[in-house]
Amino acid sequence: MTDTAISTLAPRRAAIIGSDGEAIAVARELAADFAREAAQRDRERRLPLPELERYSQSGLWGITVPREHGGAGVSRVTLAEVTAIISGADGSLGQIPQNHYYALEVLRVNGNADQQRRFYARALAGERFGNALAEIGTRTAAERRTRLSADGGGWRINGSKFYCTGALYAQWIPTATVGEDGLQRLAFVRRDSPGVEVIDDWSGFGQRVTGSGTVLFQDVAVPAEDVMVLVDPAAPPNTIKPLAQIIHAAIDLGIGQAALADALDFVRNRSRPWIDAGVERAADDPLTISEFGRLSIRLDAARALVARAGRILDAAT
Repeated sequence: MTDTAISTLAPRRAAIIGSDGEAIAVARELAADFAREAAQRDRERRLPLPELERYSQSGLWGITVPREHGGAGVSRVTLAEVTAIISGADGSLGQIPQNHYYALEVLRVNGNADQQRRFYARALAGERFGNALAEIGTRTAAERRTRLSADGGGWRINGSKFYCTGALYAQWIPTATVGEDGLQRLAFVRRDSPGVEVIDDWSGFGQRVTGSGTVLFQDVAVPAEDVMVLVDPAAPPNTIKPLAQIIHAAIDLGIGQAALADALDFVRNRSRPWIDAGVERAADDPLTISEFGRLSIRLDAARALVARAGRILDAAT
């Protein structure tokens, strides 16, 4: 179905977070609430509209905006920790802003001063950026068929995208395109632009309400000032893809930590011991203790690796 739940491009003014510590504290406070009905939302495929509004209005969606543009400019270590905290409460809510942060990083690396000024201000105001990046039927995942054609002083977009996480809930849909010159560009498209159709056809196992469905573009007009280079083969390596990947890793880390905590609670309070274990409680079974210890160590290692990757990415940034 086509969903029109997001009908305004002028949300309330969001809070402004000023530091890494504040970002982590706000994430923990929100996560405690988000966890309460996360399983029901996923089971019923209930779109998390009220939760998402609180999330974006909390200021967390603006924490990567550089300090010179009014944001907290938090470290990549902190961004990963915030993502893991929210993902541990609700994997869908942790996933939805992944490409929002990706778009802000493209803006930081490839945007001009005017683009940065305008779109960072929108992010700080609480507006959400979804994405329309991936396509079906291309030879590789990096190829694009969605066309960007010159139209007077602006551009026109025609094409189809899938796996558009967050687009369903966004005010803006950053869209990967290819021009007649073969150069890939990212166009910041208003979700309510004529010719844009967002279809809520996402079907997945877990994380069922990420809004990762289809977006269609039929002769969509985009101003020239809202388009920037996405992939320049002649440019040196940059931090765009590594930032996207560390967020993915943090989402998995948060989900894994929550799964272990839920399993511990189940074994301690609901499981029966194996008949040959010789113990009164399942939680006292030596084999069970060993397995939980192994999982805990692997999660500790994952946390350390994500933090180390964040420090390296901070240095590169």
